[in-house]
Amino acid sequence: MNFMGTQMHLVTFMITVFELVMLFFQIIYFLERTNDQKRLLYLILLVFLILYNLTSGLFPDENIPLPVMLQEVIAYLFAFGTSMYFVYYYYKAFDLKRLKFFVTFGSLIFLFAPFLFLFVVPYYITGDLVWSRRLAVVIPFLYGVSFIVATTRAFIFKFREKEYSEKTKFELVIAAYVALLCWVALPVIVFFGDFQVLEHSITNSGFLIMTIVYIRSSIYQSRKEYNILLDRVHSLEQLIESNCDKYNLTAREIEIVRLIMKGHSYKIIAADLTISEKTVAKHVSNIFTKASASNKVELINKLEQKDHYVE
Repeated sequence: MNFMGTQMHLVTFMITVFELVMLFFQIIYFLERTNDQKRLLYLILLVFLILYNLTSGLFPDENIPLPVMLQEVIAYLFAFGTSMYFVYYYYKAFDLKRLKFFVTFGSLIFLFAPFLFLFVVPYYITGDLVWSRRLAVVIPFLYGVSFIVATTRAFIFKFREKEYSEKTKFELVIAAYVALLCWVALPVIVFFGDFQVLEHSITNSGFLIMTIVYIRSSIYQSRKEYNILLDRVHSLEQLIESNCDKYNLTAREIEIVRLIMKGHSYKIIAADLTISEKTVAKHVSNIFTKASASNKVELINKLEQKDHYVE
């Protein structure tokens, strides 16, 4: 069943829609933390997969104003391009330095070169898509098998170094390994024919598993960071309270200090405590005197100094 008269099967369309939704939310999350390089790598991989799904799902179509041969070349270009980035993603995201050869010369020799010289050139000369397709995927398949072996060794090395000791990281590695196996199956499927549903289901299923585990890992990391933040806030509150005792501040003065640290003006502090602004000013003056501070900034700095903190 194709989607709205196009060459794209409904299954491929649903997978693509899901990944577009994922892309939208991941971009929002990344914009909140632009220093998260691993998420950026993941976003780029997601974009490649979406483009791969769109081009190989929609092309070739005689209703599209592009030569059929060009459509086929574009579709296979994104398929090979996604594979090349897939290798790079593993290298960077999991810090597998042992895969450097595969990322540099390996991808050029065993992925880009076969695409150019074993697919584009033969297809242009003969016009035989089936023969060109089968010729082009043999070397990438062998390359994929060797990449699995190298990746396995790299992961084993990481485990020995106990870099993947946490449960979430372990699950992410396993999911990534499943995605890798699905990726290597792609040349085999392409060799035997044009099975769009099977091809996209297998290729994307591994990635979707990795996505689910990746989201779970992100949630775990966010909770961990939130708990650390709460602990720091609690420690800071204890520190400030201890320093207030150090300077012999009264209960009312401590209340005013807390409101000052929130950035409240004398007028707002007076309204919150139902006292006059003059009374607030008097309390603040006493606080400055006790803490030997001349302004609010100096007061806050003194109250947050750990050297005054008594355990």
